[in-house]
Parts: sequence; C-alpha cells; structure tokens
Amino acid sequence: MMMAAASGSIRAVFAAEGRVDVASRPRPSLGADMVLVRPTMALLTPLEREVARGLGVATGGVRVLGSSCVGVIEDASRAGPHAPARGTRVAVQPVFSCGRCERCMGGLAMHCGMRTILGIDDAAGALSELIAVPAAACIALPKELDDERAVFAIALARALEAVRRGGVDKTTFASVLGDDLLAVLCTLVAVEENQLARLVATSEATLRIGEQFGIRHRALHETGRRGDQELVIDTTGSAETIAAAARMVRPRGHVVVAGISARAPVAVDLSQIALDEIELHGSGFGPVGGALERLTRRAIDPSPLISRRIGLADAAKALATLGEPGVFSVLVQVTR
Repeated sequence: MMMAAASGSIRAVFAAEGRVDVASRPRPSLGADMVLVRPTMALLTPLEREVARGLGVATGGVRVLGSSCVGVIEDASRAGPHAPARGTRVAVQPVFSCGRCERCMGGLAMHCGMRTILGIDDAAGALSELIAVPAAACIALPKELDDERAVFAIALARALEAVRRGGVDKTTFASVLGDDLLAVLCTLVAVEENQLARLVATSEATLRIGEQFGIRHRALHETGRRGDQELVIDTTGSAETIAAAARMVRPRGHVVVAGISARAPVAVDLSQIALDEIELHGSGFGPVGGALERLTRRAIDPSPLISRRIGLADAAKALATLGEPGVFSVLVQVTR
C-alpha cells in the first residue's frame, strides 16, 4: 500500500516478503566520506525483479530497490575535497567497496570482502528520493550525456564485463543467449569485436529487437545441437539456459554465466561440461567508466530498449511487467 511521505521523510520503493510497495522512509543521514544524491532517473530491469523475489540478503528482510540511477549531488559536506561538488550530475557505481582490503588494493574492488551492492544488499537502493552513497561511487556525467541514456550505464557495464570475461575477438564464434536487457546489450558489445556475434532468444519480441538493431539473431529452437560455438554468454542464469549454452559450445569452449537469478542454486547436469571440458565463467558487475564513454559517443543507443516511462509512484506495479515478452526496461522518473 502506498503511504504518503511524512515531514522529514522521503518516498521509496520497498520489497519485503515478495511484496513491493511505495512507502515513506526517514531521510538518510551521512557518514564520513558519504554524499547525499537525489536520483533523477532510475532503471527497472530484470535484476530488480529478482531482488524482489528474494535475491541477496537484507537486514530485516526489507530493501529499497534499484541498482541503476543517475542523479544530482545534494550534500557533499562530509566527503572531503575530492568529492563531486553539490549540484554535480552523477552516475552511481552500485558496488560499494572498502578501498583498503587486499582485494581492493589488488584490483578486485568489485569483489571486496566488505562490499555492499546498491539495492541488493542492505544499501538502500536507487528507487528513493534521496540516497546516501560513498563519494567514491559517484562518477560525474559529461554535459552532453542526458539522463535517459546515462541511466543505462550500469547494465551496459555488466554487458562489457561479460564480453570481456568471454574474451570475444575478431575470430570468436560467439552467441548471447537470453531475452532480457542484458542479452541485447551483450550482443551489441560483442558485435563491436566480431560482427558475426549473434543473439539467440526464445521470444519473438527479442528477435524483433535484434532485427531493429541490425544484429544477427536466431530463435533458440532453430540453433540445432552442432556444438560449434566457441563462446556462449547466458544472461538468464537458469538451469535450462545454462544447459542450452553448454550444448551450443564446442569441446573446450567457454560459457559465461552473466544472469543473476533469485532461483539459485540451480541443478545442472555437469556430465557434458566435464566430458567436453567446457569452461564456465561467472560475470557480475563491471566498471562504469567504459559504459559512460560508449553512451556519450553514442556507440550504443539504448533508447529502443525503454519499454515504458513512469513516475516513482507507479514503480511497484511496473515491476511485474518485466516478465512480459518485449519488456526490457522501465525508465523511472524519481525526482525532477
């Protein structure tokens, strides 16, 4: 049930015990090295749907949803001289790391032992009128990059990381398997390296998007079982799609599992993976800088992947539509 924000409180989209509501929450306070960001736009993706289904662990089982947003710095008084100034437009890197541990110092900040992930762990997510985040997680946006494109930076960074993990180059026979936003973005990134990379999907709506972008595409049931792909990137993360990916690759081929699902753990028959010596790679979040650069120079235009534009009050209802064919993302105007 939607609740009106009380004095000194703000509105946010909460998930708890499988239910999603717009409700009020206290205005966040700032700790050291933190800034207060007013999200202007956030992106609803299948990842938010999976969080609402129970992905991750939250204190008390209640979370504010949202891993992707752009916004404006409202308060940087506790963040030090190198933080973005008040009024700066920023994208928020959703993986918060300590910056001091062995992993962080060794270039593995995305896997910091103390990390929290915006909208997944106990870090209040982007579907909120104000959020408190580490100053180091804020990346200033170029003035020529508008909010509607910039808000795709997190999803595009995940796609870039998946393709990097797969090692796509000009000689790689690669397929991306999935029907969601990440599948399309992964294929667009893979095509930058090899124009023969293709999107393999089950939904006609996804295949039409592939045609709209001018990328090679094929229905999963038409791919056969030749096992001739060197690499398959699976963006769903289900037992069925991981098994399908394993059937599509050649012996000693590679499967990248980029789908983040609340259905884990999944039961997968590992016999073929063992007998054909198939290598499995995981892929999660990636650095946002490269994604912002591509969006700024319009190397990738995500606008056809915006299925709906809504306000914050409608975000809870819109979340359910992410399971429908052809709904890739929902753009949420959080504040103005």
